[in-house]
Formats: sequence, structure tokens, C-alpha cells
Amino acid sequence: MGILDDLKKEADSSRLAMKQTELRHAEQERIYQDEIRPAMLKIHGYLVELVEQLSLVSWPVLVSFDFPGIGKIDDLEQTNYRLSIDSHNEPKLINLIFECTAPQERRYSVTPKSAGEEARQFLNSQKVMFSDWAIRDNNQEAIGIVIQCKLRVWVNLAFRAEKSAEGIRVTTYNFEGNREKSFFENYQGIDDQWLDRLGHFILRKDNSFGRLQMTEEQRLKLRYLVESQKKQHPNLISEEKQQKSTAQEGLLLKLRNMFSKPKL
Repeated sequence: MGILDDLKKEADSSRLAMKQTELRHAEQERIYQDEIRPAMLKIHGYLVELVEQLSLVSWPVLVSFDFPGIGKIDDLEQTNYRLSIDSHNEPKLINLIFECTAPQERRYSVTPKSAGEEARQFLNSQKVMFSDWAIRDNNQEAIGIVIQCKLRVWVNLAFRAEKSAEGIRVTTYNFEGNREKSFFENYQGIDDQWLDRLGHFILRKDNSFGRLQMTEEQRLKLRYLVESQKKQHPNLISEEKQQKSTAQEGLLLKLRNMFSKPKL
């Protein structure tokens, strides 16, 4: 076999790989338009109604939060819900933001000095107005600070459409302490029961939401298995955008059974 034959073979292989990539991207776009996009709009519609109702009724939601440097505060109230979406035509990101606020201004003694700096930094990040002054020992050395303020922390729930993963990633910021957490939901799981559990979660009535979802490692394993099936069967995705093969459907069915959510 000559060099020209080698080049032709490599070119054919490259064209096949490009075609498979194009077909995969086309299928991902189809799934986004037919499945993920409606799911995103469904989430947004549910949250619009939830925020609307919360603005009309008195439904106190009490929250505990561990403030860096200051410690755990138990009597915060969850209020001031704000909702945004990047696009109603091609939604990729939905944000629900609200604040958890202490009932009144108080003084907090924070020691040691390093904890005081940690508290200052966090309050600044939350745009909390505060006054502070040093706590000194008998030798007039600063050993901490007193902070006077009305404590507040901003909480964010973000819903991001992920075409390549064929689903939606839910990320929380400051919802469960000073940290970020996320989980992935396949588009097939976004139904009325899922939305109801989301509402319970936001109102602190269900802390198991998202706990039974597949982990990132499990999701990557699933993607690897699906991609392997596609490589073994190049015509898995037809140009007519037919349904996925029986093998892939079997994998997804097994996954749904493995990670099915308990009913409330």
C-alpha cells in the first residue's frame, strides 16, 4: 500500500469522524429544541407562579446559616424572591435569587482576629452594611472585633441547559451554608412531580431534593457507554433524526430505574 492509499484511508476516517460529530451535534440540538427547551420554560413558568404566590401570602420560611467568622445564626427569614431568564426563545440560564435576613440589627463578638477578617470579607461579598471595632486584651492588643449589623446572605438557584449532557444542571449558592452544590437532571426527569419537589426544596420542606440524582462520575460513565455504542454503530443517528437505538434506550431506561425518585 502506497503513501497515497494511506492518505486516502486517513482522509476517509477523518470524514467519517466529522460526519459522526455533525450528526451528534444535530441530535443534541434536536433534543435541546424538542425536550430541554420546553423543560427550561416549564421550570421558569413554575417559578414565576411560585414567586407570584409568595408575594401575595405570608408564608414565613426560617433558615439557619453558618456565617464565616460569626457562626451559626438560626433566625434568618427567607424573603425578596427575584427571578430572571436569559431568553424565552432559547433559554440557557434561569436564576432564582432571594435573601435570608436576620430580624434585627445585632452586635456579634468575633474572635480571634483572623475570624474577624473572615467575617468582614463575607459580609462585604454580601453587600451588608456594618460597623466594627476592635476587641483588645489587657495589653491593648487586638484579639478580635465586634461587628454590628443586620445579617443577610443572598441565595441563588441556577438552572443551566446542557446540550452535550442532554439535560439541566441545577446549582445552588449559599442555600445550604456558605458553599456551592450542584446536580444534573436528565430532561426526561423534568415532570410535574419534579417541579413540586423543587417547590418543597425552595421552601425548605424537602432537603432530599437532588440527593438521589446520578453523580458526575455516573453520568460520565453513561456518556462513555452511549458514545461507545455510537462508534460501533455509525448510523445510530440517522439524517432523518429518528429515535435512538434500542441499545441506548435500554441504557437510559436502566438509569431511570436506578435513580428513580421516591414519591412524597
